[in-house]
Parts: sequence; C-alpha cells; structure tokens
Amino acid sequence: MLKRTLLLAMAGLALVSFLACGGDDDDEGGELSGSDFSGPPRDPAKNVPADQIGKVNVIPAGSDWYVGENNFVFGLTNIKDEPQGGATAVATFYDLRDPGNPKPAFTVEAVQSAPGVGKQVQHTHSGGEIHLHGGQDEDRVGYYARVKFTYAGQWGIAVEAELKDGTKGVDSIGFTVYAKPNMAAPGEDAPKSDNLTKNDVKDISEIDSGSPPNDMHDVKIKDSIAARRPLVVVFSTPAFCTSRFCGPVNEEIEALKEQYDSSVDFVHIEIWRDFDKKVMNPTVKEWLIWPDGSLREPIVYVVDKKGVIYDRWEGPVAANIMEASVKAVSDGATR
Repeated sequence: MLKRTLLLAMAGLALVSFLACGGDDDDEGGELSGSDFSGPPRDPAKNVPADQIGKVNVIPAGSDWYVGENNFVFGLTNIKDEPQGGATAVATFYDLRDPGNPKPAFTVEAVQSAPGVGKQVQHTHSGGEIHLHGGQDEDRVGYYARVKFTYAGQWGIAVEAELKDGTKGVDSIGFTVYAKPNMAAPGEDAPKSDNLTKNDVKDISEIDSGSPPNDMHDVKIKDSIAARRPLVVVFSTPAFCTSRFCGPVNEEIEALKEQYDSSVDFVHIEIWRDFDKKVMNPTVKEWLIWPDGSLREPIVYVVDKKGVIYDRWEGPVAANIMEASVKAVSDGATR
C-alpha cells in the first residue's frame, strides 16, 4: 500500500505553507477545469478554497528524478489515507530555489496507471500453466506525468485532485531533482547484460519468483542488442516485492508482449538470485544500483534497436502508459 511520506526538505515545507495561506482573489485557484496547459502554468497555491485543504494527500511513488525528461509518478489517498483510483489529477510543478517564494514552472494533467486492474482473464503460459491476470484493487494505482526538470535541487508539486466520489482537494509535496540519474536512464547505452535465461538454469524458479513463472526468460539482453532488436526489460521480484506492484506490472508487460513479440524482445529480470541469503542478480547491479548501494523496484525499460535506453518508468506502470514507447521502438524509432 502506498504510504504517506513526510516532507523533509525545508523547501517542500515552504510550499505547503504557501498553499495554506491563500492569495489573490483574481487567480483561477484550484478549479479542475479544462486540459489546455499551453499557456502560463496554473498556480493553485494562490487561492485554494478552504474546503479543499486536507481532503487529499499526494504521495511520491518514484525517486530517481533528474535534470531532463522524466516520467513522474505519484499516488493519491483520501482524508483517511486510503489509496484512490479513478481520480482526476492536475499537477503544477514549482521552482523552489527561493524557498520563501515558490514559483509555478509548468502544469500537466496526470494519467492514471492501474496495473492488474480490470476483469480477470485467463493467461496461458508457454508451459501450459494457466494464470489469472487482472482483478487487482482498483484503488491501488499511480498517476504519471511526463515532465522536464531544468535544474538540480528542490522542486515542489501541487496536485489538484477530484476523487471518484466527487471530493475535491489540493495537496503538495517537496522533492529532490538530481543533476544526473542514479540508475540507468533514457539516452544512455543499455548495459549489455549476460542475464540468465531458462536455458541456463535447472529450474525456472531460480530466475522467476512468480507463480507460475512468466514467459520472458528466453533472451539475453546482450544478444538482443547485438541483433539490433528493440527490447523491454522489467526488473521485479513478484514473490518478495515490498510495494506489491511487481506481479501486476509483469502482467502488463506480458500483455504488451502478446502484441509486439514479433518485433520486440521482452525480458524479466528477477531482483534476487537468492532472496534468503540476499544474493542479488548480477544484471540488477548493472542497471539499478544507486551510488549509495540502494535500489528501487519495479522498474521497466524500453531499449531501441541501437541499444540505447528509450524510456523508463518506476513504480505502478501499466500498458496504457508504456505502449506508445513500445510501439515507437517496434516501428524503428531511436533516441
């Protein structure tokens, strides 16, 4: 379950204070009207209706944000801290270089991503095993926005949300943008990993904790890159995933595989070689380990035919968010 996070940065706290104090009456305020954000960014901090304060919470569901283009993801909860799907969410990002004077930088409409949500369907694996896909909690979702950060340091986000029950609210958080990514990122050459496949192990469970295992263990990443085949790589550990999103995200990747398998290779990398002994898969070390030794999951990468990372998502990503990039590399697009 998504958990409410504390605002640790003073810049973030400044933004919260700014939201609470109100402002000029002639500003548009927090109304969720229209979706044309081509003009000046909205500034919900200027005039938040009193009855919208404290009604929703925004929770970051990612962490490796850096100067350049990012897939920013957050979750929403209601006043009871219960995750909320089916919401409308408009996000304004703030320049917090002057903590006492937050400046709206740009506004985007976030898109819901609901991995594993929907009608349960039977999925037959190559070995004949039948696995049920779908049926996940419709409120365990994320909201993604494509954004471009222009400087490293403290930023803020204010989200104007309307929940599916009609509740309107505004909430804000502060977060850090790094000068460069902490793990493999779009625009970089993909590591030419010699990942284990089903032909390298006695039992597929050695490299896939899912039950049953998926069908994404046929290809070595290095071989796809050498053959100039685009690929999708999902890093997840279904049986041990702390966020409980790994299995549903894998299902979304499998759905894309059924559609694009003829032109794109699909690879699942299990995080742990031995979970009990905390032995990590070597491929994970090549792609995901931060300078401080930590890692995040699940993470999904799209790699183009030149072996360059084309796109990347952290967290609860679903097919509706990923498909445009998968189709692009399938059609030959490169970075």
